[in-house]
Amino acid sequence: MIELVYLGLGSNIGDRETNIFSSIAALEVRDEIHVSRTASIYETDPLYNTDQPSFLNTVVELKTELDPEVMLQVCKGIELMLGRPEENEKNEPRVIDMDILAYETKMIELEHLIIPHPEIIARKFVLVPWAELAPDFTVQGFGRTVSELLALCPDTSEVRLHHLEKSA
Repeated sequence: MIELVYLGLGSNIGDRETNIFSSIAALEVRDEIHVSRTASIYETDPLYNTDQPSFLNTVVELKTELDPEVMLQVCKGIELMLGRPEENEKNEPRVIDMDILAYETKMIELEHLIIPHPEIIARKFVLVPWAELAPDFTVQGFGRTVSELLALCPDTSEVRLHHLEKSA
């Protein structure tokens, strides 16, 4: 069955734009994944460990037949390929972070994977780009649309539209 899936992408080390675009390109080379749309890129200050560079974040909409655990392995493989260490402390700087936010029809609760992502309701840096792409998408388990979750989000941080670097 082909599923509609949303991924959150973030980067705050190195060439952040290239890191995000490279992760999207790596998704697109997979025959089982069709990237439908990508939100604008937003810049945000780090939330939890504030002694690090600001993040660029976006959300990607894709369609896939891959089950969530295989999709997680694809994302982890792309992160490793782009230089993220296999073990990374929570809330530390990262070359790329790829989180599965939601599958259209699936809810999963495993030790290493929870879908929908349990922290989305408190993260404007995820909800703002996601609302740009799919404001009316109802998130399984929350019973609310992305735009409703954004309106209820307690996160008061600033999420700024990032203007892409111009090539010389």
